[in-house]
Amino acid sequence: MGSITIDRESLVPLALLDAMDGEIQGKTRLQKLAFLLDEEELGDQFDAYTYRKYDYGPFSKSLLEDIEDLEEKGLVKISTEKTVGGNTRYDYVLEDSGRKAVEQLTSRGGDIDVIFNAAEAIANEYGHLSLRDLIERVYDRHSEYTENSVYQY
Repeated sequence: MGSITIDRESLVPLALLDAMDGEIQGKTRLQKLAFLLDEEELGDQFDAYTYRKYDYGPFSKSLLEDIEDLEEKGLVKISTEKTVGGNTRYDYVLEDSGRKAVEQLTSRGGDIDVIFNAAEAIANEYGHLSLRDLIERVYDRHSEYTENSVYQY
């Protein structure tokens, strides 16, 4: 990995990408999975991000900054795609260098394993859900985040 430094918080999107077979489609999906990882799996062990009530529930600007930083380091590729509705979807893919970084990080064990194991649990429980179902699951479990939502269910 050389001189690449990864902040502790950046382990969250890296671990989620690894757990999701190297790809997460959409900012909203990334935000919800990271929120669930933070709130339901890691809890008080590791508070990675602060979330605010936003259009589709919990949102962290720092999470987006961290994944953009991972892209600048060559570990993640961010691409855009137009949706049927004309919106832009951001897709996140773990690059080969990102996979190597994950291998090196997880070989260390300890706290890092806790984050990667928790990300696996989130991917297993929520990774297969449609975006609609994922948002609704977050709202059902954390209804305080429906306050500023533009999403109706």
